[in-house]
Amino acid sequence: MSRPRSTALTVVVVAALAAPLVAGGVWVYANASESPLQSAHASAPLTGTIETATRSHETNVSVKVEYADALSPTTQASGTVTAMNASAGTTLDHAQVVMVVDAAEVVGYVAEAPLYRDVTRKSKGSDIETAQQLLIDLGYLDGEADGDAGWYTEQAIKKFNEAHGYGKNNTTLARSALVWLGTAPAEVASASVTLGDTVAPGTELFATTASLSAIAVTEPPTLTAEGDLVLDVAGVSVPYEAGSGRVTNPDHVAAIADALKGTQEGVGLTRLAAPVEVASIPAPAVITDDSGATCIYPDATSTPVPIAPLGGTLGTVDVDPAMAGEPILLNPREVLEAPTCG
Repeated sequence: MSRPRSTALTVVVVAALAAPLVAGGVWVYANASESPLQSAHASAPLTGTIETATRSHETNVSVKVEYADALSPTTQASGTVTAMNASAGTTLDHAQVVMVVDAAEVVGYVAEAPLYRDVTRKSKGSDIETAQQLLIDLGYLDGEADGDAGWYTEQAIKKFNEAHGYGKNNTTLARSALVWLGTAPAEVASASVTLGDTVAPGTELFATTASLSAIAVTEPPTLTAEGDLVLDVAGVSVPYEAGSGRVTNPDHVAAIADALKGTQEGVGLTRLAAPVEVASIPAPAVITDDSGATCIYPDATSTPVPIAPLGGTLGTVDVDPAMAGEPILLNPREVLEAPTCG
């Protein structure tokens, strides 16, 4: 009968010892599971001043070297070749005299397409724009090519004709006075006509080699310019026009192609030629409310100040540079109750 009594006593002792442990365990659990929010202190207002920054509006683009197809330019002139500037290994550029037929100079031009008619006053069309651009490049016409041959274009044609041997007061720019070189300056591979030969409309003058034509630029549709842009490729910087998708200046094309070192394709960067100054605000300091208004707070007790974002970077918002130096509340969402711009 003594063994059951010992067992009962042991149970009572264990239960007595376990009671405070259980109670302690409950206390520890209760304290450990208490929400941090119950013991957190309220955030203090953080203030600062709006800083200045410079932005170049850099955008990554891809670039690719383009080549002009080999061509065999022909002439519309008739007569005897008394001077020839096209020989193997030479490069014929836009607005350069290619040859002289009898006493008249035949001028080469670079364009997307050749002229298909003579140009006179009241002529209109994209080909007329090509002719006007040549007259501008030669210094006979001021302004911009608009594809509409008026009085000024007529006067420029007269100057061209007199200077190149086509008579005084001649108001027609004839196709026989010109040679289309292609879409880029022509590198002569071999000459078909030499000094003393006779030419007629359709006579092949020379054959070209495939040559550098342009640098194609694939840009995002969001690329815009608030100033002059430059294109940086492998350490080379050249002017670039947003939306053009191409660099066509022969010197610039050659420089980029050389920088790519024969790879033909690469990555470039467009940026502003002259960086602009802005005022820069940390993004957490900017409030945009349900109405779509955007604002900042000078401090925790002031009314909101509306702003017009001009862009920014990851973590910042750019605004008018005149706001630089103004006070700003850096943590409005932490210290204000439901901040709005109203």
